[in-house]
Amino acid sequence: MTHYSTITAQDVIVNEGLFVGTTIMTLAGEKAVEDLKVGDRVITRSGVRAIRSLRSMMLPTAKMVCISASALGVDQPAADMHVAFDQGINIRDWRAKALKGVAQAVIPAKDLMDGEYIRAETLVAACVYALHFDQPEVIYANGIEVFCTPATVTA
Repeated sequence: MTHYSTITAQDVIVNEGLFVGTTIMTLAGEKAVEDLKVGDRVITRSGVRAIRSLRSMMLPTAKMVCISASALGVDQPAADMHVAFDQGINIRDWRAKALKGVAQAVIPAKDLMDGEYIRAETLVAACVYALHFDQPEVIYANGIEVFCTPATVTA
């Protein structure tokens, strides 16, 4: 089920999600995040997984992290992209070793900020999407590996 909500607070800091226009690798090819729906099959690091829930928020203004094109490697991301501050990015290079002491780690986008190539920006009329699966998954968004939390069940 898709949940829509509108928040009117000024400069909301979004904790999880991808900005409208982000392309997600699906079994049917690349799709814009706003065109996805529950049940769509997304390519993940662990195989093809169906989206269990999809949450979107329309915000008047939102503080997000902008990752410049190729900031994480050649064509990673393929174009500038915006993600939430706490959006997990799967890193498999010197950054993982420097920040976490391991060869690979999921690191919140805010911890990757350098102020130039990965920086905070305020977006106006921001539409943000969060995808959820049965279990934690790493998906491919604009050519980078993005962490998605599992769907939660409410009674």
